[in-house]
Amino acid sequence: MNSPCPLLLPQMRLQRMVSGSVSKADDGNDQKVGGDKGVNEGKVGSKEQRLSSGLSMSDSIDSMLELEKVKTEMKMMETALQGAARQAQAKADEIAKLMNENEHLKVVIGELKRKSSDAEIDSLREEYHQRISTLERKVYALTKERDTLKREQNKKSDAAALLKEKDEIINQVMAEGEELSKKQAVQESTIRKLRAQMRELEEEKKGLMTKVQVEENKVEIIKKDKTATENLLQETIEKHQAELSAQKEYYMDALSASKKAEALAETRADNETRTELESLLREAEERETMLVQALEELRQTLSRKEQQAVFREDMLCRDIEDLQKRYQASERRCEELITQVPDSTRPLLRQIEAMQETTARRAEAWAAVERSLNSRLQEAETKAAVAEEREQSVNNRLSQTLSRINVLEAQISCLRTEQTQLSRSLEKERHRAAENRQEYLAAKEEADTQECHANQLEAQIKELRQKHKEELQDALTHRELLQQEIEREKAARLDLERTAHVHSTSASDQTPIARSNSAFENGNLTRKLSTASSLGSMEESYYLQASLDTSDNLFERRNFGEATMSPYYMKSITPSAFESALRQKEGELASYMSRLASMESVRDSLAEEL
Repeated sequence: MNSPCPLLLPQMRLQRMVSGSVSKADDGNDQKVGGDKGVNEGKVGSKEQRLSSGLSMSDSIDSMLELEKVKTEMKMMETALQGAARQAQAKADEIAKLMNENEHLKVVIGELKRKSSDAEIDSLREEYHQRISTLERKVYALTKERDTLKREQNKKSDAAALLKEKDEIINQVMAEGEELSKKQAVQESTIRKLRAQMRELEEEKKGLMTKVQVEENKVEIIKKDKTATENLLQETIEKHQAELSAQKEYYMDALSASKKAEALAETRADNETRTELESLLREAEERETMLVQALEELRQTLSRKEQQAVFREDMLCRDIEDLQKRYQASERRCEELITQVPDSTRPLLRQIEAMQETTARRAEAWAAVERSLNSRLQEAETKAAVAEEREQSVNNRLSQTLSRINVLEAQISCLRTEQTQLSRSLEKERHRAAENRQEYLAAKEEADTQECHANQLEAQIKELRQKHKEELQDALTHRELLQQEIEREKAARLDLERTAHVHSTSASDQTPIARSNSAFENGNLTRKLSTASSLGSMEESYYLQASLDTSDNLFERRNFGEATMSPYYMKSITPSAFESALRQKEGELASYMSRLASMESVRDSLAEEL
């Protein structure tokens, strides 16, 4: 019953001794790590103070301020020169605009010339003359055919068929006349359109003339502005030249002084930067050595602690395995004892549970110790990385200072090149001003030539107007001549009517002689009336077609037709037939008068177009 108790007591004592030694070792290691950490932190703080003092000395350089002042002065010079260049460019743009306006005026004058050309009117005249000549030829051919048919009619007995054919031909000719009248109406509409176009063109001419006058006024105003601007430019150029000469002297003195100051500042800055860089490099080297030593020490401590931790883990694992084996054996024994003697073994079981709780607590303590060690290792590594970053930042600052020095040297060289460029640009602007003056003189000459050309165009327009007036007067005289010819034709017709009345009275005196032959004449009366009506229709067509001819040919053909037709016509007529013929003639005369009025209106329209 009491045999397992003496075995458990020495095991518990051994476990307590091991745990105490482990805790003491851990405390000693923690104290060592804390001491090393304090020493390293003190070293790093002293190095950071040295770096901050060196950087404050490097930032307190006065040469940068002097260079910035020189830059501002050079920028002011550049802005002044750019303002002068902009003014010159604005004047050049104004001159270019004036040149473009002159070119536009040239184009407008050319368009006016093209529109004022009478090529279209001449082509229309030629077309109408050709059409009228073709119609006259057709009418003349038809009159010849009619004369031949009349002669054949006197010879042949089949005059009715021929007359029918000729009536058909005359109807065709009348249809052609109607078509021609339609064409004339179309042509009149086209002529009206052309008149409207001519009016529009005249209105456009007037508008363009007004525009030309307005633009001439503008050109005069622009010339005045140019003279004023030239005077202002000359004054401003003189002022700027004086200012530039004064500024050149001032800036040359300033540049010489700045060069001297720059040389002194460069020497001072070089010496100071060299001393500071040497001190910074020394401090950086010392810091590197200190950090390398600290890193080596930390690595050694880490390796030792890792070895100790591995050894402790192995020992603990072995202890845990032994304890588990003992625990299993004790559980078995406890079960056996519980089965055998439950009352006497209950305090032992309680002791076993307490031992298990203590082992669990110790395991948790070991885990916490491991975590703290790992966190300390990570902190040491981060501190080492921060120290490396600080070294890199110091190196970067050194490189930046060197690059700034190089940049300042480059800026000084750029300022010198800009000064040379500004002097060249001033010379170029002077050349441009001379070129602009030459262009202005050329523009003046072109404007004078354009004014002369405009005067020539006005003279040509006046000549064309005089020509149109003369043509209109010729057309009016031609119209008066036509009216006189028409009056002559009317007088001739009145004479013919009088002679017809005389023949009718003589025929009434010869009625007894005619009655003896009435049977023969009455038999042929209807045929004669038909022939008279056909001849009247032919005569009407003849007059219709002959109206298109000239006045002299018309008068001669009329007299010839009456001379050929009067004997046959006077023999075959009776008083009733004569009255009917007179009525027909009156209707024909009315139709002729209406057609003559229409033709006169057409001629008037053509005269107006001409």
